[in-house]
Amino acid sequence: MNIVVRHYIKSLALHVLVISVGFAMVMGTFEVIDKLDKIVKFSPSLSDMAKFWAFVTPKYFKYLLPMSILMATLMVFGQASRYNELIAYKAAGGRIKRLFIPFIVIAVMLTCVDFAVDEYVSSRFNQEANNLIFKIKNNRNRLPYKTQDIWFMEKKDMIVNANFYVPDQKTLFYVTAFITKDGGITEIIKGRICVWDGSRWVIQDGTRYGMDNLSAERFTAIPLGQFSAIDIYEENELIADELPFSELYKYNKRLKAAGYNNQRSLVDMYAKLAYPFTCLVMMLLGVAISSRFKMGSGLINAGIAIVISLLYWIAYAMAISFGYSGTFGAFFAPWIIPLMFAAAGFYMYKEMPE
Repeated sequence: MNIVVRHYIKSLALHVLVISVGFAMVMGTFEVIDKLDKIVKFSPSLSDMAKFWAFVTPKYFKYLLPMSILMATLMVFGQASRYNELIAYKAAGGRIKRLFIPFIVIAVMLTCVDFAVDEYVSSRFNQEANNLIFKIKNNRNRLPYKTQDIWFMEKKDMIVNANFYVPDQKTLFYVTAFITKDGGITEIIKGRICVWDGSRWVIQDGTRYGMDNLSAERFTAIPLGQFSAIDIYEENELIADELPFSELYKYNKRLKAAGYNNQRSLVDMYAKLAYPFTCLVMMLLGVAISSRFKMGSGLINAGIAIVISLLYWIAYAMAISFGYSGTFGAFFAPWIIPLMFAAAGFYMYKEMPE
């Protein structure tokens, strides 16, 4: 690796780190401010808000890393283009495509970093952030979402077990309700699903066992009442924000085994694989644009990066929405925009003037 490549790598790495971390911290601050007006009446402490800020910041790092890569690439190589450094490099016998190969490799590594941040940090920290807000609002701990069996006691005379819960559909699967009296179980109610009908939970398609007379009776539907313990997700909260890809994969596998196909959850799962690929896409676009056009000042290059990123995110969000609605396939929806932009980037890289 020659001295020119090392110089550009150091400069790019510094720009990516400063931009991504800086933007993530700013966006985390904005989310704290946004949440503050909703929870200020619950008198949260400064330490709680500081913890919330620390929990949500990694989420923004994950989302903003691709834009930071594009911005850093345009700023570093844009400056090189502006001061004719790339022309001088070619005049000295260097090949531009070969110069950019190490940066494509770095982009692949950053793609893995972006996935790892979501898998091991962002998702888990986001769950802690939601747990903290729930505790501030309700003065009790939030029942954590699990892909395994869920146990909770809503009433003194009823203990409920569910195999798993689909919050956006308000549905519990494979439910067992234990009815107790004077410390003993008097009745067991088992059902395949338990759904919210707008005012109460209703267990369906199951069997009612009487422990006193050892009876068993099939039923179509039996009301169980209200369970506030499992209402742990607000309207703007998603399971995908709290579960890493590995857990979301298990969750969808269990849904499929139960005969339930949750299109939204599948789209979210594949999006966790597709979005980190954006890091490579942005690097390709950055080096291709920098090599073809004589770039302006740093602020202009940053503005170009923001515009390209916004266009990308708008198109990506539209594709995800089409996936949620079922217009696009669950696997196809998260990948179509990254692949289209990647194809454009590869073409521009291939046709890069030497």
